[in-house]
Amino acid sequence: MIKKHFWRLAAAAGLVAAAAAMLTAYFAERGLARLAPGGLGVAFSTRIYSAPHELRSGAPADLPGLLERLARLDYRETRLPAAPGEYRRQGAVVEVYLRGFRTPLAAQPPLAAVVTDKGGAWEIRDSSGGAPGAALLEPELAEELSGPLRVRRDPATLDELPVELRDAVIAVEDKRFYSHFGLDLRATARSLLYTLTRRGLWGGSTITQQLAKNLFLTPRRTLKRKAAEAALAFYLELRFTKDEILTLYLNHIYLGQDGPSGVAGMKAAARFYFGRDPAALSLSECAALAGLIRSPYLYNPRRDPAAALRRRDHVLSRMRAEGMITPWELAEAAAAPLEPVTLPARPDDRGAAYYAAEVVRRLLQRYDEDEIFRGGLTIYTSMDPLLQAAAARAAAAGRYEAAVLALDPAGGGVLAIAGGRDYRKSQFNRATQARRQPGSAFKPFVYGAALEAGFTPATLLQDTTRSYQNPGGETWEPRNYNEVYSGTVTLRAALARSLNLATLDLAGRVGPAKITAYARRLGIDSPLESSLAVALGASEVGLLELTAAYAPFANGGFRITPVTITAVTDQRGRVLEYADRSRVPVITPAQAYLMTSLLESAVTEGTGSALDRYYGWIGAAAGKTGTTNKGRDAWFVGYTPRLLAGVWTGDDSNKAVGAVGAGDAAPLWTAFMRASLGGVQPDKFEPPPEGLVTVKVDPMSGLLAVAGCPAQRKEVFAAGTEPKEKCPLHPRGIGGWFKRFFGIGKADKKDRKE
Repeated sequence: MIKKHFWRLAAAAGLVAAAAAMLTAYFAERGLARLAPGGLGVAFSTRIYSAPHELRSGAPADLPGLLERLARLDYRETRLPAAPGEYRRQGAVVEVYLRGFRTPLAAQPPLAAVVTDKGGAWEIRDSSGGAPGAALLEPELAEELSGPLRVRRDPATLDELPVELRDAVIAVEDKRFYSHFGLDLRATARSLLYTLTRRGLWGGSTITQQLAKNLFLTPRRTLKRKAAEAALAFYLELRFTKDEILTLYLNHIYLGQDGPSGVAGMKAAARFYFGRDPAALSLSECAALAGLIRSPYLYNPRRDPAAALRRRDHVLSRMRAEGMITPWELAEAAAAPLEPVTLPARPDDRGAAYYAAEVVRRLLQRYDEDEIFRGGLTIYTSMDPLLQAAAARAAAAGRYEAAVLALDPAGGGVLAIAGGRDYRKSQFNRATQARRQPGSAFKPFVYGAALEAGFTPATLLQDTTRSYQNPGGETWEPRNYNEVYSGTVTLRAALARSLNLATLDLAGRVGPAKITAYARRLGIDSPLESSLAVALGASEVGLLELTAAYAPFANGGFRITPVTITAVTDQRGRVLEYADRSRVPVITPAQAYLMTSLLESAVTEGTGSALDRYYGWIGAAAGKTGTTNKGRDAWFVGYTPRLLAGVWTGDDSNKAVGAVGAGDAAPLWTAFMRASLGGVQPDKFEPPPEGLVTVKVDPMSGLLAVAGCPAQRKEVFAAGTEPKEKCPLHPRGIGGWFKRFFGIGKADKKDRKE
């Protein structure tokens, strides 16, 4: 009886195995038959979208900007808009039939709207005359990654691919390729152990398994998919020779991204990265291409040359360990530089390449690379397409390399990222990845900490030369930028004119520890000096963190979380993540107002005054320039009531180029801000909140002005901190007349350039 049952079970198992084998063969052959030339196998386009654009009644009207947005979204001008995607303009009135859309964060049905510029402000009505108050333009497609019909691939025979390239791939991806049957049992056991112990995502896939996944399966990592991958790999080993499998693999492997198109196969990759056919590649270049397979994004020699070199050297060491190259060949290849060719300009480039690259960089921290580039994700971002285009133009206009970044100071949305002058020439994102000394652009945190400690805009500081002792015992003798010293100055004047010695006087009284703690609270996460040098911007920071740390000054006191990705959905529309838009109060509204007032003075009276004098800025703005030693770096971070932007310019090699904040960074900031406004006058800053008082002071004494004071200024104070004593320097009568006659107490004009 037992024997009979055994044979029945064996027969059933055999039938199941046969059926599974037949299904596997059928599925594989069907997939091979429909595989499109140049295709990546089973791949779904990942799309990156901008934020929807809101048109709200009462908001500043930018009619040219609206028409540009409609054109970018392919709206068609007609005599009578009758369907979504159509519009007509009659003077200051735009009748537009808005398309319906739905995202995880916003939705709108198709809407026939009448948008009118009423004296510089929008009025929004629907076609029946109702007033919905607001309408939304749908998100713009900013970038599309590796759609199945958008792949650069140039098939090559195995003989066209040099032995060094084949060996490099086998050494780093599957050293037992020619001896296994599609599965490497040792690697599979190791990856299974990782999976079961949750120490990480499994690896261990052979070349045949990777080919099966690329040709037939989706990028999702599940046990079910892993089992199917193994079965299909076994079938491919039966169906093809080892050389045929290797040829298919080397022609289909994903190796990078050229804008909206994926680069697949070694022949296309050789041309894309090094501008030559595979046969002309050096051993160093062969190893670099093989190293790309694990992560074409992380090891892209254009984006991160150092990472590409480390990966190339790892591949070379694996080749040496397998006896594929000699020690001399290893040394020669490891000493060779990697010199990828410069990409030609793309006529369809909308200027969003740096933003899209930053989105991908952040996604790679949470998703598998295959899932990002082939998994059909939909990425919603904070990007504003018009601001992104303006940022790209501004960065390209600089004398040196440059980065421009814009934020919504209220909500934290990253509206634009231009990480360099030309993405095709350099994929390094200077807006989010570079760390440089900010110079005087760091000073607002010194002055903010001082206000918090009880100092006022009228506090007197000493702008005189002195020596300091470094922790190492060395003498430090800092200087003002223009070698001019003002003696006694108010705190407001010291920040506006960016006086280094007065700032160090203030920093010494506040203390470096309080300054660094204040900067950290507002959003500076990079390591900071613990000495007085921190006050002059001696610590390296990134443009994104520095710009975001100004947000509490602009928004009434809240630290923001910069948001690039607002939501991610999978191929089926399921939401995978939402952005953290939390805001944390870090300073009081009164302190935020005081800092904005001080930074307005920097723009109107001090080192930033070139904005209106030379670059045509009109309207409210607050900000600060920064220049480091010998002009290695130039900065300007500033804001209007609605927009916060930061600019860095300099040389990538940290070479002294003579860049100046007021002369090099400020014009780029102004050009971007003017373009962002579209001719609309910026709003004024909010009126002072409760808890502040305004009195007239004498800027020489910092005390209450009297009738004899030649220079009187309205100054704002936190209630209770305003001066109570009257200025003794300018008394009325004969004594005061003699003082005024002989110039005692006059304030000299100082050089504003920094």
